Amino acid sequence: MADDVAEADGAAVLTHEQAKEAARAWVASIRRAPDAQPALTVADAVERYLEAREAEGMKAIYDARSRARVHVLPKLGSLRVADLTLERLRRWRDAMVSAPKRVRTSRLAAKANVREVDVSDPEALRRRRDTANRTLTLLKAALNWAYAHQLVASDHAWRLLKPFRDTGAARVRFLDAAEQQRLLNTCDGELRDLVGAALMTGARFGELARLTVRDFDRTGGTVFVERSKNGRARHIPLTSGGAALFERLAAGRSPKAPLLTRDNGEAWKPAQYQRVFKGALERTKLESITLHELRHSYASAMVRNGAPLLVVAEALGHSGTRMVEKHYAHLAPSYVAETIRRTAPDLEVAATSVVPLARSAAARVGA
Repeated sequence: MADDVAEADGAAVLTHEQAKEAARAWVASIRRAPDAQPALTVADAVERYLEAREAEGMKAIYDARSRARVHVLPKLGSLRVADLTLERLRRWRDAMVSAPKRVRTSRLAAKANVREVDVSDPEALRRRRDTANRTLTLLKAALNWAYAHQLVASDHAWRLLKPFRDTGAARVRFLDAAEQQRLLNTCDGELRDLVGAALMTGARFGELARLTVRDFDRTGGTVFVERSKNGRARHIPLTSGGAALFERLAAGRSPKAPLLTRDNGEAWKPAQYQRVFKGALERTKLESITLHELRHSYASAMVRNGAPLLVVAEALGHSGTRMVEKHYAHLAPSYVAETIRRTAPDLEVAATSVVPLARSAAARVGA
């Protein structure tokens, strides 16, 4: 109990220095106690955070665990959270940018395949910094969770570390209608169904993989996404081609059966489509894109055809129009763009060789 009136006696009433010595002795006794809890490591904090988030229904748990396993645990996992410093975390963040990029590796391989990154390329540097920012966000979320649950005493080290700036300006790639049809014509069997579903729903791979037969509404011509990245369920209206695809996939099957399956009848899992999808792109002679970027093709087609951005955001499962405006607003029919094209100078610049221009100039000088 605090006592600012009575004189210190070294027992019931302590001076400031005596109180500090007593506190040190108390801490030392806790550290010596046989049942004392071990200091929390970064690996412990990350695992306990992911367990808590998985219990809460975290949608991207597979990606989070993979990111932690590759980028966080090897370098920081064995460190005590209390020993983290701003400088140590900054060095770890910066090292991720120049580290070789991991590429697809067989499960039986003794060593992971990697590819060197040319950080002198501005776009390559932007992508690596964006990856580092995503990993930093995961680590800080885990450490903040530990701090909020009073497992660590301070959040000073990581609270001061900021992510790289200006990393979100990636060019959104999409396929036009002719390219989409070429890609579909090149795909076979199970891959064609998956690509067709992605192009005609704009759904993420995880959403497509979780679809069951009962999620397809024949009467309403929609497909129901029960779990999305942001936790919002949504019904996606289908075009006639989309309805025909899902009608064929659902015909004569159990309501709880997966709607999109591989040839063995099992639902798709992450990374199972990448090799065959890449092969289809190469045969079609299209630039390398990801399955997720078919979602951009879906959205860009709607915007170009005049769909309001709010409708596109709803179809994609966004809670607002911010992301749609960021990526697709420039594609929409625009009063500003139309006015500029109608009123700005519209000149015809004829191609002229350099030599005649030089001769003409010489002639003028001579004159």
